[in-house]
Amino acid sequence: MSRAPERFPYGHLLWEMAYAEIRLRDQGSLLGFVWTLLHPALMFAVLYGLFIHWLGRFVPDYAAYLLIGLVLWNFFQRATSYAMTSLRRYQGLLRNYRFPREIPILASVAAVQWSSLLELAVLSAVLALLGHPPGRGWLELPVLLLILLLLVSGLSLFLAVLAAEFQDMERVWEIVSTALFYLTPVFYPLSLIEPVKRRWLMLNPLAIVLSAARGAALGTPPPSRLALCSLLALGAAACAAGVWTVRRLTFRLADKLMV
Repeated sequence: MSRAPERFPYGHLLWEMAYAEIRLRDQGSLLGFVWTLLHPALMFAVLYGLFIHWLGRFVPDYAAYLLIGLVLWNFFQRATSYAMTSLRRYQGLLRNYRFPREIPILASVAAVQWSSLLELAVLSAVLALLGHPPGRGWLELPVLLLILLLLVSGLSLFLAVLAAEFQDMERVWEIVSTALFYLTPVFYPLSLIEPVKRRWLMLNPLAIVLSAARGAALGTPPPSRLALCSLLALGAAACAAGVWTVRRLTFRLADKLMV
């Protein structure tokens, strides 16, 4: 009797490539994962020191509020930037072997996701020390992390294609992501923004995810269920569209990677 074909026969390759990416990111590092904590820790120290006396009056538990925003933002920024260069990092492998071209991109996202999960484990301990131990609201966090992962993966697929097409895409994305950092309520509450501009900022999917994560962990008012379901559908659609785009442009990408 013949075996039924697997829906995704490259799952093992995705796993192995993601594991290799995790090892490569820590290669030559004396402290390994500890280094990944230094960036959000430094950002927290700077932003907290600058804004606690101002924003602390408007945001209860500003330290916890800021930490959640920085950890989730850090995953978004690092995953998209790292995955964007994946096709060029694996260009030798891509030229010599046939497999779906989206696998290196998704493996890069998965590698950053692994370190982000470790950061979240540290964050949960810090939140408990700040008086916010795990509660019922934390049960919503896996769904929110899935939404964020889908959004990041979908965006990364398109960014990787653009980076293979245009050499300057890394610099462009660095500028765009910096602007996006200030347009996302990572270190400030949307309540301080005037209503007209606030409505525009809430069109940013990251703003909704951060607000929902803070609501789950800190008990603040979360976004509507409709908004979260819409983001889940958007993330799934972005991933599907990204995979379709990568596969459709397989031969064009091969030509670009030869340069």
